[in-house]
Amino acid sequence: MKIVLIALPHPYLRQPMSQISLGLLYIASTLESFDHDVEVKNYSAFTTEDAIADLPDADIYGITITSMEMLQANRFAFLIKRKYCNRSIILGGSGTISDEFVDWEYVDAICKGEGELAILRMTRDVENGNLKKIYAFESIKDIDNLPFPARHLISHQGGNIFAYNKNYIGDGSVTILTSRGCPFDCAFCSAPHLNQMMRYRDPDLIAKEIKHVIDEYGIRQFRISDDMFTANEKHVRTVCEKIKDLDIAWRISVRAKPLSIDLLQTMKDAGCREISIGIESFDDNVLRILNKKITAEDNVLALKMCADVGLKTRLLFMIRTPGQTKKTVPTNIAYLNYVPYDIIACTTFVPLPGSDIWNNPSKYNIEILNRNMDDYNFYFFNKFGENKLKDIIRIKDRSLEDLNQETIYFKNYLKSTGKLNMG
Repeated sequence: MKIVLIALPHPYLRQPMSQISLGLLYIASTLESFDHDVEVKNYSAFTTEDAIADLPDADIYGITITSMEMLQANRFAFLIKRKYCNRSIILGGSGTISDEFVDWEYVDAICKGEGELAILRMTRDVENGNLKKIYAFESIKDIDNLPFPARHLISHQGGNIFAYNKNYIGDGSVTILTSRGCPFDCAFCSAPHLNQMMRYRDPDLIAKEIKHVIDEYGIRQFRISDDMFTANEKHVRTVCEKIKDLDIAWRISVRAKPLSIDLLQTMKDAGCREISIGIESFDDNVLRILNKKITAEDNVLALKMCADVGLKTRLLFMIRTPGQTKKTVPTNIAYLNYVPYDIIACTTFVPLPGSDIWNNPSKYNIEILNRNMDDYNFYFFNKFGENKLKDIIRIKDRSLEDLNQETIYFKNYLKSTGKLNMG
């Protein structure tokens, strides 16, 4: 069958081509291994009109989405149906954890969870004329059996991934996985409901894939996109041992713990140059309510250890969260004035479908005012300037005016530091 896999346009991003969905490339390589004719269309930098004009005919269109792209995907599906009648359109990715926003008039099926096994069943069902609406498969236990992502199907592998667009070895980048799953259950995240079981790739296979990328594409910069890279220290150390002589630079995202000076030094020696840490807040009350299972002092220790080792740090931060009080912003500023860090990526909180906050807002003392996914954009900036604040949630014992003023004040403070990620 002819199958076209699609990454939707991302007009709100300043660098839409910096990364492509790794899941889409895994789906593509799985389909190719079963002799399907596959194209991958990365329309991140396209307008919707140009994407539809470029779209080839196919038997099946697979679109990867996040929750915030669901309504956009519905509209894109409508345009596909208008151009090519009677074709099958399926959705996958983290956005399909909830099916409440799917427009079944134009979307034929969705996959909940990891898609490599589901896509094979779905293509067979399309051929047999009995495609179901919802497919949900258990997480793949042996991820070593998956073929390498089909990077040969895209013309642009990846762009800037490091802070301030720095390149350490050549240019370009590739995203890679060393594990799947996350054992934690943060209240704002839907990932635990998708793949909480940790599974680890064979370190020899990881090294083999990196060597393949170097040989085929000449790229030596990698973003390791594991949900929880440091969940198994032994595995991290073995991976580092296997890749330390490959002359690569890489970036990871981690929690503030578990981390240690020795482990950070081991990662640096293997080519790690930048660590993004899910700080979220320095307000212990906020961290408790978000179920982060860390404290402000855990965050401080992690940043100090990274500085001692000489690793660049990117703070992943949120404002307008459940639990925010009048003390939250001053507390955050006080900590940010003395902890070491290189860049901060701050987002405005929105409740994502599938997360515990979305499912149980009263538990977190909030009211969800707006469930229109088109209004769910947590970035401060777009390629044209600054995004307008939208009232998505209300903390029940606080006014929206106070929350908005605090957000603006905190954003202006971050801009004054010169360390706010605006890309």
